[in-house]
Amino acid sequence: MKKTVMIISGFLLAASIFAQTSDLLSCHSVSEYSEGKIAGHISNYDHSEQSKNEKFSSYSVGDFAHGGIVFWVDETGRHGLVCAIEDQSASIIWARRFIDTEAFGDGIYSGKENTATIISAQTAAGDTEIKFAALICDELTITVNGITYDDWYLPSRTELKLMWQSRAAINRTATANGGAAFENSGFYWSSNEYTDNLAWMQPFYTINQHYYFKSDVARVRAVRTF
Repeated sequence: MKKTVMIISGFLLAASIFAQTSDLLSCHSVSEYSEGKIAGHISNYDHSEQSKNEKFSSYSVGDFAHGGIVFWVDETGRHGLVCAIEDQSASIIWARRFIDTEAFGDGIYSGKENTATIISAQTAAGDTEIKFAALICDELTITVNGITYDDWYLPSRTELKLMWQSRAAINRTATANGGAAFENSGFYWSSNEYTDNLAWMQPFYTINQHYYFKSDVARVRAVRTF
């Protein structure tokens, strides 16, 4: 399987990320929608050293780490979720065939299993040459400062909503590090199926999620765990 490769230079790390303390703290409200808690502090570590290694004991929303941008952390501050610094597609289908994939897992970390389930179902249906949302996330490879991250996936509904809630911090860090902000008027695919021909999307102009035909096109932003 051919991998999509994105190289991010270490010198693109921007010290301006850490200057946004008050805005980052406002992102802690995502805890009310998640299974864990946003760490209730801003890391005191020198972020200029983060490009050299990933050995920090805790992380906060908006940090540039583990191949992307932190948008959720658990109560320890040591584990959580990051999203890519830019969209992987501005216009791609969820799937071509109307089949039951049974990708119904929701909540934190559920998108990873959903992604594998979708790819398996679509492959079994004969869609081996068609690019779709879950597949391009699975094929993504990002290398930052010599470290390669290749375990990306299409976020679940909950994970996608957490990204929406932390979009201001994500956008600042993304643009400061050579990436791109979310498309405010765009629709982003989740990995959650609704029916055999419908799947869930997150409009980035509102908190309310909707479902659309799998053959419709939408944007994609991959995520991974750390």
